[in-house]
Amino acid sequence: MKLLLFFINFTVCTLHVSLAQDAKALLDEGLRRAQVGDLQGALKQFDQSIAIKDDYPVRQSRGTARSLLKQYEAAIEDFTKAIQFNPKAKKAYLNRGIARKKLTDYDSALVDFNAALKLDARFADALYNRGLLHELLSQREKACPDYKAAQAAGMKMAEPKVIMCAEEPAPATPNRRPLLRLGSISSDPKYGFAKDNPVKAGAGSNSDRENIETYLDLLRDAQGKPVRYRRLSATPYFSRNAPGGKGTVDAYEVRYLDAKGQDKKVTVYLTSYEFEEPMVLAGFKTVGKS
Repeated sequence: MKLLLFFINFTVCTLHVSLAQDAKALLDEGLRRAQVGDLQGALKQFDQSIAIKDDYPVRQSRGTARSLLKQYEAAIEDFTKAIQFNPKAKKAYLNRGIARKKLTDYDSALVDFNAALKLDARFADALYNRGLLHELLSQREKACPDYKAAQAAGMKMAEPKVIMCAEEPAPATPNRRPLLRLGSISSDPKYGFAKDNPVKAGAGSNSDRENIETYLDLLRDAQGKPVRYRRLSATPYFSRNAPGGKGTVDAYEVRYLDAKGQDKKVTVYLTSYEFEEPMVLAGFKTVGKS
């Protein structure tokens, strides 16, 4: 009987070790694929690894891959799970904050950046991203100390922001406005689908196309999934906010799934030279709205 129990326990232990090795191998293969840009292939490896052993490293890795694929809601779920596994994981707080910022959940993003900095007050990435958030919200007096602290912590990327802080603030222009959320769904079938009726997203505080990309990141298709997009071209567009009235409107190819799950694509027009509270394109949804 004792001999039988020994073999049973030995077999179970061996099986656990084997499964753990399989999970690690799948995680490693996922990381390798992510490094060469095969994010979809990496996700499949991470999914299989989690099915065998759910832990912090694979949740953090899958969350990062999902963020790179702009699957921010799913990424937040992974980072939240990673934090449950390791409450002192400052990178998980940072990455969840960045994903929440992408979804314009600015209050929650700030909570995450603060949590990361509570764990490490000199965490340069958290300081820099909190500075970006403050700048987005036109809180220069809070952004500049964060940029300076990030630079002092060794982040060279913060140097241009520190130089900006030393200069006089540029006069605000009518089109440079933070994109905080999307409005209602447009009832105009031409809104955003015609060059002369573009989405007036305005320019963000950190780059001219920041609001345009935020707008597209917030769009959801009939399946409730993020759209995929790529910039096609820019064409002339009259704007009083542009020198000599010579603004541009950007054309983006937007790919999405229709109600039947069929892959579709459409051209959407947006401009950063004008700002009006952006509405959702007809036939689409946005985060948190049906």
